[in-house]
Amino acid sequence: MNKRLDIRKAIHALSSQEAKQLLAGIKLQLDLVELSPNANIDLYKNINDMYEQLLVPDSRKSIWEPDASARKVHIVFGDSAAASLKLAMKQLGDAEASKMVCFRDLFSIGPLWRLHEERGRAARGEWFKDHINSGNDDDADDDYGSMYHQRLDEQMALIPDEASIVIWSGGNAHEQAGLRYAMYLLKERNNPIFTFHAAKACERRFSTADRQIRYSHTGEISPELLQEIVGEAEEVGPLPRETRRLLEQEWLSLANRDEVLRTWDGERIVNVREDHYDAYLLEAIDKLHTGQSHRDFIKAARVIGEALGSCEQYIGDSYLEYRLRQLIYNGVLDIKGVPRAMRYYSVRRK
Repeated sequence: MNKRLDIRKAIHALSSQEAKQLLAGIKLQLDLVELSPNANIDLYKNINDMYEQLLVPDSRKSIWEPDASARKVHIVFGDSAAASLKLAMKQLGDAEASKMVCFRDLFSIGPLWRLHEERGRAARGEWFKDHINSGNDDDADDDYGSMYHQRLDEQMALIPDEASIVIWSGGNAHEQAGLRYAMYLLKERNNPIFTFHAAKACERRFSTADRQIRYSHTGEISPELLQEIVGEAEEVGPLPRETRRLLEQEWLSLANRDEVLRTWDGERIVNVREDHYDAYLLEAIDKLHTGQSHRDFIKAARVIGEALGSCEQYIGDSYLEYRLRQLIYNGVLDIKGVPRAMRYYSVRRK
């Protein structure tokens, strides 16, 4: 009983960022078990490990933050990737020597204009406040505003000069843009920097003739598989100085654009129109209407889930929910309910 009370106290003491990373980790574990019931995933152990970590004394809350003793620093993009890698590193017993910096942003959506400057960060935060429904107004600054960026800058500055840096970046616009942003922020550093495409490593090692493994981003990979591949992260060798400079310049090119949506074509980041995914949403509604005697209202969450299932890019559901609301405002769809969040309303074709 005392442990349950301690956990409740620890949960109440979590910051917004810590709470979201915990929830992202739990949701990932549940999704993995549902999607791969035959996989070797110890759901109880993994979630219990997360809750045990809550009971670490406050003085050690920053266990993953870079410090002077760090020999390696992993840079990841998104709460799901951070939660999975933290659990993998903990199970490997590598939490003392290996630290982590998590870029919590979703770089495939929202303006990137001058994001490395205060004015660009303010503009991005304002865009998210105006367009993306987080469901909690109090979290706006924690997610995209000055507090988040200040904390990120502080963590990057804590990386020791002697540490190697591994940037986990996969085949999607989110992680590819994040890679270029991180490289720009590290432009004055002489640390050896490695890039690691974890999804490709998993596809190569674990795909079989009967089962092809595909991941749209690093956050989809289970901690068990991350444990198996993390040793490959530095096999290729550090990035040459010329490659680093090229990635820095590519970031500056991205940061000079005004677009709010980007995709990955396998070789480069492509800026696309804001309404690029509207057709996916309308096709999803038409598909869900099929077989109905008349066009009933369909839960927004169901429409977005259907559209995400047919989309090969990684953008997250929040952007699609924004575009669904735009289709309502533009008179394309009828609405039933209040669009506070996708679970509160339904839509149908007019």
